[in-house]
Amino acid sequence: MQNSLKKFGKWIYNNKFKVLVTWLVMVVAFVVAVLGLGSHFNQNLKISGVPSTDIQKTLKNEFHQSVDAGSLTVVIENQRGKSLNNTQQKAKVQKSVNQIKHQYRNQVKTVTNPYMAQTISQDKTTAMMSITFKKDANLVSSKVVTGIQKKVRSNLKSKNTVVAFSGNVLNSVSFNGLSELIGMLIAFVLMLILFKSFVTAGMPIISALVGLVTGLMVIIMGTSLFTIASVAQTLAVMISLAVGIDYALFIINRYRTEISGSKKTVPGDTAMGLTLASAGSSVLFAGVTVIIALVGLALIKIDFLTQIGLAAAVGVVFAVLSALTLLPALIALFAKFIKPAPKQIHSGEKPANVLTKVIANHPVMSIMVSLVVLVGFMLPAGHMRLGMPFDGALPTQSTRRQAYDIMADKFGEGANSTMIGVIKLNSHKTTKQNQEILKKLTSHIAKDRAVKQLTPVVNKKAVKAAKSPEGQQKLKLAGKRYVQKKIMAQMMKNSTMSSNQQKQLVQKYTLQYQKNVKQQLAKAAVKKVPVQLSKNHKYAMLVLIPKAGPESIKTEQLAQRINQYSKQLSRATGTQITLTGTNAVNIDISEKLNRAIPVFTVIVMVIAFVLLTVMFRSFLIPLFAMIGFGLSVFASFGITTLIMQDGVLKSLFGISVGAPILAFLPVIMIGVLFGLAMDYEVFMVSRIREAYLLSGDTDLAVRTGLVESGPVIVTAACIMIAVFGSFALATDPTIKSIGIALASGVLFDAFFVRLVFVPATIKLLGKANWYFPGATHNKFKN
Repeated sequence: MQNSLKKFGKWIYNNKFKVLVTWLVMVVAFVVAVLGLGSHFNQNLKISGVPSTDIQKTLKNEFHQSVDAGSLTVVIENQRGKSLNNTQQKAKVQKSVNQIKHQYRNQVKTVTNPYMAQTISQDKTTAMMSITFKKDANLVSSKVVTGIQKKVRSNLKSKNTVVAFSGNVLNSVSFNGLSELIGMLIAFVLMLILFKSFVTAGMPIISALVGLVTGLMVIIMGTSLFTIASVAQTLAVMISLAVGIDYALFIINRYRTEISGSKKTVPGDTAMGLTLASAGSSVLFAGVTVIIALVGLALIKIDFLTQIGLAAAVGVVFAVLSALTLLPALIALFAKFIKPAPKQIHSGEKPANVLTKVIANHPVMSIMVSLVVLVGFMLPAGHMRLGMPFDGALPTQSTRRQAYDIMADKFGEGANSTMIGVIKLNSHKTTKQNQEILKKLTSHIAKDRAVKQLTPVVNKKAVKAAKSPEGQQKLKLAGKRYVQKKIMAQMMKNSTMSSNQQKQLVQKYTLQYQKNVKQQLAKAAVKKVPVQLSKNHKYAMLVLIPKAGPESIKTEQLAQRINQYSKQLSRATGTQITLTGTNAVNIDISEKLNRAIPVFTVIVMVIAFVLLTVMFRSFLIPLFAMIGFGLSVFASFGITTLIMQDGVLKSLFGISVGAPILAFLPVIMIGVLFGLAMDYEVFMVSRIREAYLLSGDTDLAVRTGLVESGPVIVTAACIMIAVFGSFALATDPTIKSIGIALASGVLFDAFFVRLVFVPATIKLLGKANWYFPGATHNKFKN
């Protein structure tokens, strides 16, 4: 492969304009295609193969409710305790409902008037208007959503009235480019320090950006053919930009080394051939490793993780292609601006600097220091709790956060964590028996300490009967009899009652009767058992409102108790309850991910061990590489728990409220950090092995690797930390937590594992590092 890359490098150098034009045409073609197809990222993090999602088909078929359908909730709050029950505001709300129904009739399925649906808070200051769209959330046009928001605000918002929005049609991930800009600026400064040339420092940025844009365009085009979660684009950008800059950095640095490696002038094409044969093969190996790790997310068999992994892998593919093709063409174009690297250390010399001296002379102490730091930061991971994104963790200026807070304040925290229970009835039992089971079932759930209420269900039969002409006539006759009976009783007590007194009594008892009837009708209009039956009476549905919010462990424990109760009920009566809805799905996702994390970790580490064993022809080096990888991963979990969950330094990181760690963050961390850790492992250990093969001296090999690869790895790691860390500035907590976790992971892995722990163990183990059956380096002795 190295010979092929060597020839390829020479060809690119001599055909730079062909390569540059090819990239230009490809970028333009992709941009045009995206403009024509549009973007259709999915806001919902879906998962199949769990009860809460499998039951959604039944929910749609039997009750005509789709969890995927676009929804928008309008929260209207009168401040200063002013009631919404006034003619003026009722008219404004009705106007908004009518306008939405008329103007967006092709897009909107239903719009509920809060006064008719009784979605008004007890203090009468807050109301909720629900809008359901005909299409799934990811297919609802943002133009339509924005238009509805503007219309509602213009009608209802005022000095004393707040209007906020929530729903699955609102974008959950903000993507404004500020984080990337900050990361690239820091990366440019770091490379300027390393290369001491503006042009040379700018080339990795250009190469990474072109790779990023092409990869992102392919991902966006893919949304027209496949379902892709919206968070996938941000993760793809994050990883593609970071590895793109790093790969370009390694290639340019090696090119500078090649043109300074001889007293004679080395032709540019020859230097480029040698560069791709050495650094290029390492970049290719590292890139393939990252891609394998990302594609490996599909092994967990969770839909959105597969989408995230494949999208990010596409980004890395184009980052590698750009580094191996576009960058060499740019180097050839601007070759005169690239300064040769300082003369390299030869095998007979003993390089020395502070880090090198400490590790080479005190390997045990170096290992102990790195372990103390890593284990210390691992400790908070012991109480890490996993969960899914929720609106309560969004920035306070977000309309979704405002709607969440208002609903929690006025309707209770559980209003944001509603769950739907789909009940499969035993078809072998009679209707009466099933009614008794439903009565017992709903009573059991309603009495649970974490349940606020089961949403009442309208008795359509009773309402229809009361509104029918026969029902109205019956009520009218009963009213006359009631009034007459009351007046006769009063006249028996007072036979001298005047006609005016009789009229007053008629009015009094008529109002009294109407009030009683209203109360009776309201009671009759609600089913005694709060469930809705399907037409075939095979299923029933209940809506459950917990006391706590979606992030609370009490809500999670409630779902677990209901699932356990369902198993008992199924054994006893053949009736089964399945919870669904956003919160139930999130709980199922978290549980499945908790089970999947250990399996995925083992798979990734086995793959890494095999790849490194083949590459370095060693057993011990891959073993300690995996130990170090595990330490750095759990250390990053610990610091992420401290910041995101425990709220340490939350004001510094712009975190409004502590929340559980994203359930899918550990597997993303393991997949991504594995790939990046292997990058640094390859660049450091391959240089150590190269020096060892030349000298047979492990001590000199470690020193050489630290001096030659160390500065580049430090710069590369700082770039990674800058790119990932810049995402910690994002307002969205999902992106913020990923940025913090990846930045801290790179910090721990690069500086405490690859630059300290790994070289120190190699130095300490000496010849044992290189034992491998049939390996030529087994002949060397220390």
